[in-house]
Amino acid sequence: MDKIKHIGNYLLKEIDGVWVSQSPLLSQFPELVHYVTTRKITRNEEHNAFSELNLAISCEDFPKHFEFFAKKVKINPERCVFSHQVHSKNVKVVTSEDIGKPYWNRKLREVDGLITNEKGLFLVTTYADCMPIIAYDPVKRVVGVAHSGWRGTLLEIAKEMILRMNEEFGSEPSEIFVSIGPSIGPNSFEVGPEVATEFLMKFGREVVKEVEEKIYVDLWKAVQLTLNSVGVFRIEFSNVDTYKHTEFFYSYRREKTKKRFAAVVGLAE
Repeated sequence: MDKIKHIGNYLLKEIDGVWVSQSPLLSQFPELVHYVTTRKITRNEEHNAFSELNLAISCEDFPKHFEFFAKKVKINPERCVFSHQVHSKNVKVVTSEDIGKPYWNRKLREVDGLITNEKGLFLVTTYADCMPIIAYDPVKRVVGVAHSGWRGTLLEIAKEMILRMNEEFGSEPSEIFVSIGPSIGPNSFEVGPEVATEFLMKFGREVVKEVEEKIYVDLWKAVQLTLNSVGVFRIEFSNVDTYKHTEFFYSYRREKTKKRFAAVVGLAE
């Protein structure tokens, strides 16, 4: 039986020994499949198996990790498309033709955002402090996910994703629901003066603060302002700071790790 708890605003579920997190906002749509994975495993039947889930595609054992996760949540790995993330604002429309061979081969190069309206196709992006931005239009049945680090946030990839959903599928921004998943929080993302100035010039004073001679940038607020600017107001934040919750999520800033958690989203068939 699945166990359900909470972390921040997100639901935290144990599914057959694998812990995943989910958005309450997006969970109201039964046709939408979405998981933000965690590193935590409480049961692994394989002998000599891994003790935590690492979905970094660069990991030598990536297929073993991903297939272990996919089996638990009943997703077919052969129906997954993986982003090749470069901190850009590039967003691509995805179809079954974009599935690699082997399935984890990233055919779409230099892309940080994926959108689709194809049922049974799953979009996969990976993280360790950057923001998973999941967008869903329940009217047109279009789902998107974007990887937004501080560079992508400055480039407003969230805006780009909403515009592409509108251009390609006719999604109205007022009808789109967006959830910002676990990522580095406003009290943890310390920056230097140059980065602070870029955010100040782009988003204004409310995203930059100075505390005891240290400067912090609020990426969550920045992406909210970006989404508001294109008419998206149905926004939810996980309020889970990955820097402070490394028991569940990887944090590059805190751990200097190459390991990653993932956002996996798609439309049920």
